[in-house]
Amino acid sequence: LYLDTLCKSLNIKWFASALDQISYEFLVNTNCFAIKLPSTISEHTNYLSHVAQNCKKPIVISTGMTESSYEDWVIEKFGDTEELYLLQCSSAYPTPQEACNLAVIKHYEYVAKKYPNIIPGYSSHDDGWFGSCLAVAAGAKMIEKHIKLGVTDWAHFDAVALDVTKNEFANYVSKIRESEIILGNEVKQINEYEHHKYKVR
Repeated sequence: LYLDTLCKSLNIKWFASALDQISYEFLVNTNCFAIKLPSTISEHTNYLSHVAQNCKKPIVISTGMTESSYEDWVIEKFGDTEELYLLQCSSAYPTPQEACNLAVIKHYEYVAKKYPNIIPGYSSHDDGWFGSCLAVAAGAKMIEKHIKLGVTDWAHFDAVALDVTKNEFANYVSKIRESEIILGNEVKQINEYEHHKYKVR
């Protein structure tokens, strides 16, 4: 695959969506990092069950157009998956702020304490970088964002995709990295920049 060769040369991982059995069988025999199961096939339970029973690669699941019952089903069926990336998602293009519901990521983070194979994430269909930075703060360990090569008004996600022919994606990644720095870690400690404190007499 050209994509596989290119990603190896750039030292990055790649994966793709497998919407059906044929796509799955093709991808599972490549060097892709994971198998993506998108929101659009959340009702294809026979196929999803087959992937759950047979796939040895990490699995990425978007949860657009689903409710908590789907989460319960996924946890049951994919319980033996070593790495299960569970992405909060709203299948609206673009997703308005009131529909992003990033608090679900905090919920997934809580669920992951009971099911350590779950890795919380966010599939961003909202505009720009702000929602994704908040997703990182909410606990997302994977961020998915549409990109495009110039104007692709034939694609349903064109309005929210970042144009890689410009500086949009580089700026987006930079903002994500900045949010990670600001977030820090959960260990409360005195940092090297703190110095002003009144002493007890």
